[in-house]
Amino acid sequence: MEADDELRACYARHRRLHEAADWVGLADLFTDDASYLDSVYGWSHGRTAIRSFLAESMQGLDGWSFPIHSVAYDPTTSRILNHWSNRLPGTRPDGTFYEVPGASVLTYSGDGLLSCQMDLFDTRWMRREIEAWIADHDGQLPYPEPTP
Repeated sequence: MEADDELRACYARHRRLHEAADWVGLADLFTDDASYLDSVYGWSHGRTAIRSFLAESMQGLDGWSFPIHSVAYDPTTSRILNHWSNRLPGTRPDGTFYEVPGASVLTYSGDGLLSCQMDLFDTRWMRREIEAWIADHDGQLPYPEPTP
């Protein structure tokens, strides 16, 4: 299989698992010693930590979506770059989305596995979107109440 085809096949599996909210399956796409960076949660190192991070961070976000705007594949560096939105449920009264743009850098390590993923987005912008969502929804949270 060509390097570009391997990157595309790995990313296609990644998207299918993400869209199915299969966080255990998604974690299994990473090598045992992989790393994952999230702008809110920071770094998770190792497949077990990535599995825990995904289960915790995605809990209760069933109404959220993460539309992909573009994807680029670089077989020379074994990287997949994508531009997406972190979209909260529903729309504003004017019909626009509560959303924050983001980008991911995924590093392919071969054998259908990833060694690193970095999800980058503006956390202040995210906070403003969540606050606007709460204000438009009578103080309700767009995610489960955090447990202490």
